[in-house]
Amino acid sequence: MLRGVYSALITPFDENENIDEKGLEKLLEWTIGKGISGVFIVSSTGETWALCFEEKTRLFKQAVEIVNKRVSVIAGVGVPSTREAIRLTEAAQAAGADYVCAVPPSFVRPSQDEMIQHYSAIAEATTVPMLLYNIPMLAGNVLEPPAVRTLAERYAHIAGIKDSSGDLTLLNNMMLQRRADFSVLTGIDTLVLPGLLAGSQGAILGSANVCPELSLEIVRLFDAGQHDKAWEVQNRLTRFWLAMSLGSFPAAIKAAMELRGLPAGPARSPITALTDEARRALRQELQTMRVVE
Repeated sequence: MLRGVYSALITPFDENENIDEKGLEKLLEWTIGKGISGVFIVSSTGETWALCFEEKTRLFKQAVEIVNKRVSVIAGVGVPSTREAIRLTEAAQAAGADYVCAVPPSFVRPSQDEMIQHYSAIAEATTVPMLLYNIPMLAGNVLEPPAVRTLAERYAHIAGIKDSSGDLTLLNNMMLQRRADFSVLTGIDTLVLPGLLAGSQGAILGSANVCPELSLEIVRLFDAGQHDKAWEVQNRLTRFWLAMSLGSFPAAIKAAMELRGLPAGPARSPITALTDEARRALRQELQTMRVVE
């Protein structure tokens, strides 16, 4: 059962927007050293929309090799086409990923029954444990709790869901209806502690690229029953989420990483770097959060 904090890892690029393989290794080593439970490679934060099939499969292989079973590797296989999602899932299994995670199809508007069929086809193509994924602000679709329950009951290796809906009622509904060993993890930085209080098993976060210490501390304090102190840390992490509006996703995350001395590089076009003014504002927020000096 998944529990804890997982990093929705960025994809580091060089100045020409090519994958920075040395940067990826450095970032993975730094992230693992912070004590997280796993990494989500080719995530939304990892600019999955901008990566071709060959780049994704190479990232799967590199991440599995570098991590070397020290933490879990979750491979992002979600694309609009069921056929392509199956192809990516097979590649992730061949690479040795510990989990696969599929965002709902974007651009098109499938019904709940059609999304059940989509996820069923992916699940039947692999024996690797699978995570469902809600992120309606980007995908435009939501996998509703009845569909989640149907899939979890149909396939024992559907292990959980990353819920980035930002809807605590939706998350709580899934908690109430979930299979006993089914993990519900929030993908929204503002809801780490509220999610835990609602019964979630942890979080998969873009902020874990920059400040995994904060979400890890929230979980530690929650487990220790120190909820007042956990709220203090949650409020610091909430500032990070709000600061992400300083640029187009995920430019602000990459800028924050660079301010912390981590390899990130630019986002892929058409996303552009933060303005100098936005970068100064971001630094100020990170200083207030006590993430950088």
